[in-house]
Amino acid sequence: MMARMYTISCVNLKGGVGKSTITVNLAACLHREHRRVLLVDADGQGTARTWAAAAGEADVPPVVAMDQRNIARDLPRVAAGFDFVVVDSPARLGKEARGAMLASSLSLLPVVPGAADVWALRETLDVLEEARGLVPDLAARIVLNQADHTKMGALVASKLGELGVPLMRSTLGHRVAYRESMLAGRGVVEYAPGSAAAVEFGALYHEVLQLLGVASDDRSSLERAAAEGRAS
Repeated sequence: MMARMYTISCVNLKGGVGKSTITVNLAACLHREHRRVLLVDADGQGTARTWAAAAGEADVPPVVAMDQRNIARDLPRVAAGFDFVVVDSPARLGKEARGAMLASSLSLLPVVPGAADVWALRETLDVLEEARGLVPDLAARIVLNQADHTKMGALVASKLGELGVPLMRSTLGHRVAYRESMLAGRGVVEYAPGSAAAVEFGALYHEVLQLLGVASDDRSSLERAAAEGRAS
């Protein structure tokens, strides 16, 4: 049994940046290597719950709905017995996003390339600073999602590096496999092994575990799945 529970939240006050995609795929990767993981859907759109329903009889992690405003208070009770909790937080709730951050071992802040998205991220960072007024060592990382290799992508990455919150080394591309796997109720690593999406998300997943100080038992199986996918 693990000594503590780790909570990972995905937070951005702007919608359309991939919070739900990152959240369900993190939960799917943890579940894949037999971690006791709870997926918390705090987004009124219910994307994580819809994803789990789409899975049908497939083996996916349990999902519960929670009110974002009460997460910091209720999560220890709801998540008792789990080693990991992954929280999909809603957009457009302003300072209420602070509750998910305060309950987290690590907050991931996804952003997509574009001036408006970088500017909008500043509001989320303001909420992070307020949360750090209560928990000074609160860990957070920016995740560049739907990244490309254009000059614009490099410029956005440079600007994100100036915001005072570290940028994850691993980035996620704009790939059809993410949308297809969401519709199928599967994680992309399982749905499309060997794909560019599976490889890059596997890298992000292992980087998250490293940040939490947790060893992964599944790197070899992810690598085998990638090799099998490339060979098929």
